[in-house]
Order: sequence, then structure tokens, then C-alpha cells
Amino acid sequence: MPVDGNATPVLPAPSQEATLKRGTPWLLAAALLVAAAPMSAQTFPTDDPVIRSIWDEGANHSQVYDLAQVLLDSIGPRLTAAPAHKAANDWLVQVYQSWGIPAKNEQYGTWKSWQRGISHVDLIQPRVRSLDATMLAWSPGTKRPVEGDVVALPDVATQAEFQAWLPSVKGKFVLVSVPEPTCRPMQSWEQNGGESAFEAIRAQRAAADSAWDARIAASGVSARDLPRTLEAAGAVGVLSSIWSGGWGAQRIFSARTQKVPSFAVGCEDYGLLYRLAANHQGPRLRVEAQA
Repeated sequence: MPVDGNATPVLPAPSQEATLKRGTPWLLAAALLVAAAPMSAQTFPTDDPVIRSIWDEGANHSQVYDLAQVLLDSIGPRLTAAPAHKAANDWLVQVYQSWGIPAKNEQYGTWKSWQRGISHVDLIQPRVRSLDATMLAWSPGTKRPVEGDVVALPDVATQAEFQAWLPSVKGKFVLVSVPEPTCRPMQSWEQNGGESAFEAIRAQRAAADSAWDARIAASGVSARDLPRTLEAAGAVGVLSSIWSGGWGAQRIFSARTQKVPSFAVGCEDYGLLYRLAANHQGPRLRVEAQA
């Protein structure tokens, strides 16, 4: 059952035997243990009956799948103070109570609340394609769909050159991350490409990272302050990509902008935008973001 901040997530259905065993809090940890391969009595490392019971609970009565399915699929990401955070807290209290364990929410500090709505980032020139992108945490949204061309940070040699370029970002989306030379994990190159291919792509990636760091340093603006600098110069959005090194996995952190949206773009689509911009092929986006 989806959770929209008001709906109640569906609780997992514990087995009768597991429910009867929930009388002591330490068994909650056992319920969350990933089921392990069966271990014979002859090789079990201890005769302690409590540890044996914990192991048996995790190995033979695990509810990891049921619990994780609700938490990850139905409730989803839980940014501090977001509605999903509260929904997760309420769900956990219900789970404890269903196991006979007293539980309640406790207020801990006050926090700025933020909720991500839809993120639509569509390439409309030179061809049409919906892109893999989502807002960074705490990002401002858009009041209506916004269109703009896409540009990358210039390869400048001095701060003066960067400052001379800066006014040109007005009305545009700016790419602020180094483009990955490949979105195939390194272990895949090593396993399937051979040593020469592995070493070549590793050298290419290291060179790209070094060149990008030099580009940021020459601008005179730190990577942390760059989004706000671009925003102040009139950019309509900031596009970044922090690839985790795994298939289709991105790291998403907090936005640095205050008025315009910041997006995390998937590795492949970020590379597409960067190549189009670098080759002066007129990439243009239409963006709608609710937050």
C-alpha cells in the first residue's frame, strides 16, 4: 500500500510462532537478522542458549523480507522531518505494539520539513527523451514547467575567465559534475575486458577527475559554493551526477541552491547531456519539479 504521508502502511504478518516469541526486546534484533545458512549442532560456536535462540530466530524465522518490503517499497526514503519519516516512525510503533512491545514516538529537536514531489526532466532538443533524474534533498521546486538550454562548466585557466563566462548561464541549466567516461563498473571491465582494457579505462577516469578538479580550482569557486554562484548569476537549474560505481546506482545529497532546482541525473543520461553540450549540439530541457 503506498504511503503519501497520511496513509497507514500495511504491516507485515508475523508467523504465529514468531509472534509468541516477541515478549523480550532482544528478539526484535533477531527478527531483523538476515537468514543464514543452516549450521549443524556440531559446528555451532557456543552452547549459550540465548545466542542459540537468537540465531534460530534469525535463521529460521526471519521477517527481514516482510519488514524491508514495507519500509523500502511502501514508505520509501525517509529524509529527516519529511512526511515519510513520520510515517516510518508510526509504522515502527505499530510493529512493536503488534509484537507486544510497548513503544511510542519521542520528539527530538525541530527540523525543517521538506517533501519531494514529482521530478520531470525531459530533453526536448536536439531530440526528445525523458531523463533519469530526481531532485536533490531540500531542493527548491518549480512553480511551473521551465525550459532552458544546457551548458557545462568551461575549461578556464583563470578566475577572470570564469567570471567573464558566468553571466552567460542566465536562463540555462548548468552541468557541475565530471562526466564519467563509462557507467560500466570497474569490476566488469576487469572481468570481461581484460587487463589492458581495465587499465585503460582506469587511467581515463583518473585523468578526467584530475582535469575536472583543475577546472573547478581555476574558477576560484569551491565545488560546495558553485551551485549558489550559478544561481546568483541567473541559472534556472543545476545538474549534477555522483555515480556510486555500481550498475544504475547514484548517490544523492543535499541541494545548495535556494531558489532554483538542483537535480541528480543518472550516470548515462548525465553523460548524454554533457556530450551534447560539449559538442555544441544544442541540448535543451523542459523541467517540472514539485517540492
